[in-house]
Amino acid sequence: MQRLPISAILSAVFAFGFWGLLPIYWKQLGHLGSDVAVAQRVIWTLLVTTLLLLWKGETRSWWRDLRQPAVLRAHALSAALLGVNWGLFVWGAQHGRILECSLGYFLNPLLNVLIGCLLLGEKLNRTQRVSITLAGMGVGIQMIAVGRPPWIALLLAFTFGFYGLVRRRSTLGPLAGLATESILALPISLFFLSLWTFQNQPIFGAGSVRDVSLILGLGIITAAPLLGFANAARKLPFSLLGFLQFLAPTGQFILGFFVYDEPLSPWSLVAFTFIWSAIALFCVNLVRSRA
Repeated sequence: MQRLPISAILSAVFAFGFWGLLPIYWKQLGHLGSDVAVAQRVIWTLLVTTLLLLWKGETRSWWRDLRQPAVLRAHALSAALLGVNWGLFVWGAQHGRILECSLGYFLNPLLNVLIGCLLLGEKLNRTQRVSITLAGMGVGIQMIAVGRPPWIALLLAFTFGFYGLVRRRSTLGPLAGLATESILALPISLFFLSLWTFQNQPIFGAGSVRDVSLILGLGIITAAPLLGFANAARKLPFSLLGFLQFLAPTGQFILGFFVYDEPLSPWSLVAFTFIWSAIALFCVNLVRSRA
């Protein structure tokens, strides 16, 4: 049996663990508003990814790719999906909806399987069909529990799922792809930041060292886990990566329930139990597929 590289495992744990703790960061920028936070995130992510591309000597190939209309069309769509996903997650974290956000990311891997079946012609085995059925039942119970569809969770799952589908068809790597999405979203971010500045809305919060530091750090918190994930994805079996990805929504769930005291009704707990059962079957299927 091939020994797995510890550095790759640590990279995956870092990436998914970091994403699980991100609500803490967004809470600290709650007074800034999710719209300003996302617009600022685009700018500082572009700066960090460009510097990393320079460091890796990949800027020339990146600029060459940017001149290809097919690449721009694909990444314009992925940038839109990512922007909606970012905006929803930041808004949810800042408005007491972390548990619902975690539900979306618990659902995402199961949705990916369904997308593969419906759009890529992949076949579902019995275990996958049961997993998706259990997840659907969990969503239905959650709808009954709160009296409405869990729209944040569903939109997070769908936007990130289809973002993955669009990125799957791109020739760009994770870093160049994120830089491309950031540069395409840059004009919109600059427009709104300029508009908010003209309306005397503070785009750097209170202008304190703390606020400015948190805003300048937006590029780092976006790029760092992405690089960790990219390193792990190249070296780890897909089944292990599938297990580890649930660290992110698990961390979000723990934060929402235990740290920020978000309410979890008995029926919502039943809904999560169905989702977790679906995930358990999903992971069993991953292990069997690697056996």
